[in-house]
Amino acid sequence: MNFLAEVLSSAEKVELDEINKKVPELKLTIENFKSEVVRYIENVYVKYSGRPKQNRLLLTRAREIEDEINTLKKNAEYATKKELLTSSLELEKHIASLESIKFALHTWCLICVPGDEYLDIIDELKITIDTKKNMLLNELKNVFTDNIVLIENEGQQSVTVKIKKENSDLEQALLALYYKNAVVYPLHSFAKTMWNNIFIPIVDYIVKIDIGEDDKYYVMKINTVDATKKSGYLKVFSDLKTVLGFLNEYFNFKVNEELTALGYIGIDIRDNLSELIIKHCLQDTIPSTAEELQKYKVVIQDTQLLENILKNCKIFTEDTISIFDYANNVDILFINKKCHEYLVTSQTIMKKDLHDMVEVGSPYNPDNSLECKVDEFLQCSVSKSAIELLQFTEKVIQQAVAASDVCAGRLFCTVQNIFRKYSNFVPEYHKKLLQTIPQQVALFHNNCFYISYKLNKWNQMYSSKLSPVLNTENCGFGDEIFQLQKVASEIFTNYVEGQIKQVNEIMKEAGLHGATLEELEPITEKCIRQGLRQQELLRTVWHKVLSYPIYNKTLGVILNSMCMNIVNSVVKFEDISSNTAEQLVEVIKIILNRGPKLFTDPKEISLYVSSWYKLNELNFVLGASLLDINDRWADGKGPLAIQFKPSELKQLIRALFQNTDRRAALLSKIQE
Repeated sequence: MNFLAEVLSSAEKVELDEINKKVPELKLTIENFKSEVVRYIENVYVKYSGRPKQNRLLLTRAREIEDEINTLKKNAEYATKKELLTSSLELEKHIASLESIKFALHTWCLICVPGDEYLDIIDELKITIDTKKNMLLNELKNVFTDNIVLIENEGQQSVTVKIKKENSDLEQALLALYYKNAVVYPLHSFAKTMWNNIFIPIVDYIVKIDIGEDDKYYVMKINTVDATKKSGYLKVFSDLKTVLGFLNEYFNFKVNEELTALGYIGIDIRDNLSELIIKHCLQDTIPSTAEELQKYKVVIQDTQLLENILKNCKIFTEDTISIFDYANNVDILFINKKCHEYLVTSQTIMKKDLHDMVEVGSPYNPDNSLECKVDEFLQCSVSKSAIELLQFTEKVIQQAVAASDVCAGRLFCTVQNIFRKYSNFVPEYHKKLLQTIPQQVALFHNNCFYISYKLNKWNQMYSSKLSPVLNTENCGFGDEIFQLQKVASEIFTNYVEGQIKQVNEIMKEAGLHGATLEELEPITEKCIRQGLRQQELLRTVWHKVLSYPIYNKTLGVILNSMCMNIVNSVVKFEDISSNTAEQLVEVIKIILNRGPKLFTDPKEISLYVSSWYKLNELNFVLGASLLDINDRWADGKGPLAIQFKPSELKQLIRALFQNTDRRAALLSKIQE
């Protein structure tokens, strides 16, 4: 029991100690909390203590605004009521005025407009008047058709114009028609018939005109003799004068005080008639030679006479396009016609076959190639048509030198246009041949460069003579030369690239692919022979066409492509049997034997085929021993080192020889 009492006593003591310890802490906590509450209340007081004052100020301001609004409202109502009263008085005044006017208007209508004005008979009278009016117009038209008779005979291709002799009422009818409508429909119809059946046939066909009369009519008959041919200008002018004379004598009635029937018809046809005479008649009279030009004064005089007659008849006016001015401008017409003829002639020359060729230029001396002059054109073949075109255009240039300023400019521009056209027209016109026939490609290439060469010569010969005439320093053929050479090079290069592509396609079928080459297939030799045959065909057609350097360079590029194809294919193999290597040697010998024969001088093959020595060295390696290869490598200074990279030669050695100490020793000597 004592022990329990002690335990309880001890526990109470511990609790008291704990309480005594925590009481000060709680007291401090309470004091801190109390301080925070006081601060918060003070803050709230400070925050809200000013609001009643602020609210009172806002309330006072709101009441002031309300008073202002009420004052403004009263003022507005007063002003509005005052204006409304004034407007109301004005409105009543206007209403009274309108009523007065309405009454006055009604009274006026009653006084001025009879009660029986709008009667049904008025509409009937209007219909009757319109009917009588149309009848009168028809009667007037009938007067025209009674006095003027047009008979068209399509079967005989003829038209007859009959004008009644006693026709005094016709002029009165025309005056009445014009006075009523300012449009005389019968004359429009007559003008259309005259245009289609008289004026056009006279200008475009061969016709016969008969003038006569009978008891009642003056008669003019126009028969088309040949609708497929045209009469000369003298016959056309004579027929037009005959028709105009007939119409002027028997049909020249007045339509009003200032206008006659022919003048009225002229309104419809004058511009078309002027154009018809110019384009279908006078254009054919433009001279083609200087001698004809000198004689053209007669045509000008005849044209002036015809124009005067047309004006006297009132068919032409001063505003009509002048046929005399056209004919009088013969110098320009002459040169325009000549230039057009030159363009047509040049195009005819361009259409001629390219393969009809001739040799031009200076022979090439391969032993002294440095002696070739810069301005020298090397010997090759060009089309005869190119020579013909140059001879033709040089004559035109010479005409330009001796011509007047205007003519010289047109002639010179025509020559420029001819050569611009050559670079566009010839490739298009001979397109199929230039895509398939190597000789045609080479000839076109030579033609363009030979023409460029001649144009450059002309620049030196004629520029100084043409500059004063044309009043310009730039009177050469620089642009034409550039364009010709550009087109020629593009077409020739594209064809050569096509040949290279064909060779590569052939070699793809040669069986030289894969990692190892155990046995050489027969197709390999067949493909190589086929590729060589293709190049030998090119030699046959190009040898005497292309110039010495161009021919050899071109064949060199094609053969080089074939050689590189073989070299690159063989070098890639990882294993080549000894028997296959011997077969490869024999196949490559075909190229080594036939390749040089492709060139003008077989000894120069290495100048044009950059891989020729490499192919020879490959052939050597394929048939050589390790010792021979070592000697030819010569520590990186021998022929093999010049043609092959160390990696390529090592690959060949590994493919050809078994892995032995001797091979390893040789491979170790071949370093980059």
